[in-house]
Amino acid sequence: MLLSVFLTCFVTLVISSALLFTLGHHVRFASRLAGLILVVVVVVASGEIGAALWELPSRYVEYGEAVLLAFGILVVIVRRPWNPIGQLFFGAFLASAASYLAFAGDTTFGGGLSAIGRVASFVLLVLEVAALALATSFTFESCDAICRVRRSRRLPEPDPGHQPMVSLQIAAYNEPPDMLIDTIKSLEAIDYPRFEVVVIDNNTKDPEVWRPVEEYCRDRPNVKFVHVDDLPGFKSGALNLALGEHTDPDAEIIGIIDADYRVDPAWLRDVTGYFATPSVAYVQTPQDYREYEGDAYLEACYDAYKYFFAVTMPSRNERNSIIFAGTMGLLRRSVLEELGGWNEWCITEDSELSLRMLEAGYEGIYVPRSYGYGIMPLTFASLKSQRFRWCFGGMQILRLHWRELMPWNRDRDNHLTLAQRADYLVGNVQWMNDLVYFGFTLALLASAAVLIERGPFGLRPLYGAAVLLPSALIVTGVIRALWALRVRTGIGLRRALLAFLNWLSLSWTVALACLQGLTRSEGAFLRTPKVGERNRVLAALWSARAETLWTLALWGAAVIVLAYDKARSFVVLLFVWQGLVYASAPFMSWLNQHSELSAQLERRRRTELQRERATVAKLSVATLVAAGAAVAVAVVIGFGGSQPGKPANPFVTPERAASDQGPLNNVVQGTPAEPPSTSTTEPSSTSTTTSRSTTNTTVRRTTTSVSSSSTSSGSSSSTTSP
Repeated sequence: MLLSVFLTCFVTLVISSALLFTLGHHVRFASRLAGLILVVVVVVASGEIGAALWELPSRYVEYGEAVLLAFGILVVIVRRPWNPIGQLFFGAFLASAASYLAFAGDTTFGGGLSAIGRVASFVLLVLEVAALALATSFTFESCDAICRVRRSRRLPEPDPGHQPMVSLQIAAYNEPPDMLIDTIKSLEAIDYPRFEVVVIDNNTKDPEVWRPVEEYCRDRPNVKFVHVDDLPGFKSGALNLALGEHTDPDAEIIGIIDADYRVDPAWLRDVTGYFATPSVAYVQTPQDYREYEGDAYLEACYDAYKYFFAVTMPSRNERNSIIFAGTMGLLRRSVLEELGGWNEWCITEDSELSLRMLEAGYEGIYVPRSYGYGIMPLTFASLKSQRFRWCFGGMQILRLHWRELMPWNRDRDNHLTLAQRADYLVGNVQWMNDLVYFGFTLALLASAAVLIERGPFGLRPLYGAAVLLPSALIVTGVIRALWALRVRTGIGLRRALLAFLNWLSLSWTVALACLQGLTRSEGAFLRTPKVGERNRVLAALWSARAETLWTLALWGAAVIVLAYDKARSFVVLLFVWQGLVYASAPFMSWLNQHSELSAQLERRRRTELQRERATVAKLSVATLVAAGAAVAVAVVIGFGGSQPGKPANPFVTPERAASDQGPLNNVVQGTPAEPPSTSTTEPSSTSTTTSRSTTNTTVRRTTTSVSSSSTSSGSSSSTTSP
């Protein structure tokens, strides 16, 4: 039965994906009736296709159709604002993920595995549940941003006549003086009747860096410059100093701008009107960037950044759960002071503040128009350091606020809705996607050791046509991310692929940040290796040397198991894919070596590492425990995979009865589905530990249809990470 469910879900997922990627962004109506009709038509058609291609028994195909219809109808009912294609795809994705997890759970708890094999299988199951849960969150985001045709939230209308006093604040550290002065000049040119500019330069040691800015600001109307040494709290400390001691008493709104931005003169006049609604505590516009055009590396970074503000923020705006992003945003001063100012413990103080504002019952609004353009990190090392900091801060937010984000929390002071809790919880947990990737890396390397040393690895008996569904989950996840990026930004396929590689290139960095953020109480920063002037290839490899080692290990294992015919093609492809995740880091570093910068950007590049204020995170007991746990995962999976016991083959399918005319024909003609033939030969006990071939006609036929290597001896392990 399970094979029939898998293949019916596979066909439905393929059809719904094709519809989504070609028509999903063009269909601009929502209808429950149309959604239900589309779900029924596609599911029934998928069942017929699956039954015909693989000669599956109709009764078992109907089980798969029932699963798909249940999830599809549920999505149509719950996601009313989406168009029918988005409803169909998300329902098919959920049904496919649930079917795979049912297989993994049955393998783990259904009997046949040895005790150590059951423990190892359970570890794999935890990773698979985490991977598919995270994939579901990303899939929901994409569908919600692109397939939504009705608004769920009534946004307050801005009042053009509401023009309160605004204090625009810049926290600067080791910024090139000419660039910071350009930012101040752009703020002075803003077309707005009442505002001030407050610049806090904190802890810059070299007077030649900060004195030119001080000279420029001296005697200028509405501009204050303050230099302070030994100020704790990093950016949040500087902003608290500005708020408490240097903000005009009449200022009602606080604006935060990074030190490298050039701001549109219309920004304040267009945005401050939202604060006429008393419940609005903050308004965020996109972080945007300049001087990236024509450079492959900088374009990849730009497009990767763009995804969050083009996909994630519009989706979260519908549920009043956007984050305050730390620049090009405005805050209501009274609310900021009511909540005690900026949190100096959390190194992503901006996102943490917006969560506290929502918890207090206020609103945040996202305005999807760019009003300011800054400079991205210009080196791959600085990009990794920035991403490490963001992820570490996300883990700090989870540690600080996880209780408030739980659905059962009924604290009177906690005004978060269930949707807001889900968005902030999932949004920060999504950082752990790369930690899950690392878990699969360990699992794959452990399985490679078993395959090379002993041969079979029996924890996930996936073979033949059964590999199609997990393969489709992985492939559709990649294509969906590329599709969403292209639709929302209008870029071409080449740029979308480079942006995708840019995401992947930070996987190891984010995994490290997750481990540090979950095990350390104080802020930590990533120290990246200095490459100096050397051969570009060698510099790229050195800058991403950890990722290079993981790549070599994974691809080396793939070559060995393939050369010795120890694994099926699906497993080899998993090694290749997982290696590609880490190989993208040296590739991006190499691409960065070819960037050609203007004179001003070159001066900024030379000071980037100085601005990180990096302190190497010392090893803590908790960090060592986390590292030990990672090693234990690999050992358990390796040992359990080498001694799995005798797991049953869950994909043996009886031969289709001669009178079985297919699910739809049986219904139309009123003929009940014949019970499947009982002449099926069960796999012998040795087939689960030596050869995965089976005498069943259906499985044998589908095995040869996947690839020639599918029929090779040796068991395969499935560690999906869509």
